[in-house]
Amino acid sequence: MNLLGISYIGLDVPDPAVWAEFATSVVGLMPAPNPPKAAPDEARFFKADERQWRVAVYGAEHPGLRYVGFDVGSPEAFERWLTHLDSTGVEFGHGAAADCEARGVRDLVVLRDPSGVRVELCWGPTVDGGFVSPVGVPRFVSGELGFGHVVILAPDLEASMDFYRRVLGMKLSDYVVIGPGMSVQFLRCTPRHHSVALAALGPAPGLHHVAFEVGDIDQVGFALERATRAGHAITASLGRHKNDRMLSFYLRSPAGFEVEIGCDGRLVDDRTWVVNEFTGGDEWGHHGLTAEALARSVAAQ
Repeated sequence: MNLLGISYIGLDVPDPAVWAEFATSVVGLMPAPNPPKAAPDEARFFKADERQWRVAVYGAEHPGLRYVGFDVGSPEAFERWLTHLDSTGVEFGHGAAADCEARGVRDLVVLRDPSGVRVELCWGPTVDGGFVSPVGVPRFVSGELGFGHVVILAPDLEASMDFYRRVLGMKLSDYVVIGPGMSVQFLRCTPRHHSVALAALGPAPGLHHVAFEVGDIDQVGFALERATRAGHAITASLGRHKNDRMLSFYLRSPAGFEVEIGCDGRLVDDRTWVVNEFTGGDEWGHHGLTAEALARSVAAQ
């Protein structure tokens, strides 16, 4: 019984209008023409494929990850997940009709991870047709891989790993040890190398970054050009990760947390995959991506 990747992401930002401009003119997301009807008035929704929406932003004093939703695929799978959640002893709640309408799904349940992140499992997302990027991005990689990934700072790594592995059934792809008691653990639920990464860097919870995968290196380059021209801080230069092979760069979003835009993410075959510890930095580039920079990024939010 597997989750089918990230279905949607909700972000808290100080100024939704400013973040909306960033989302459309730099990242290349499309304003959702038919957003969920029960959502708050200040919320902004964005498309990245044929789904009604993939990313939502909400006005909030403290920026971060408001929620992350995962697809389970069908009503039958949803019922199996309910039985499984009962067996784990984890606390969860059933989404009300208004919650489901606000997400554009048929049904959902709500959990909290040990860092306080709201996690939703859902089925029946709304599909409303074509995606047309305002800046010409042909596509974002999603489909059977789910939509992108999130990197969460987890003060209690052991409890967080138990939640995402035992409760949500994710698998460890690999990990990076940064220093004493400091590491990043990469977790998958589809062939995508990771949908969630848990970073143990200290006592503060938070969101380090959200990642968007595009189709090829030219689209990464175009995004880097748009970000540079718009004056956004490039927090990690163009480079290739050693573990998931993503060719990407990082930039600071207007909310303070970072965004990664990349391509060529590694796909995992469960039959042959070996969990590895990776050391020695990335293959090349990504200058600025250090443990200290990770901590500063969250402290600045």
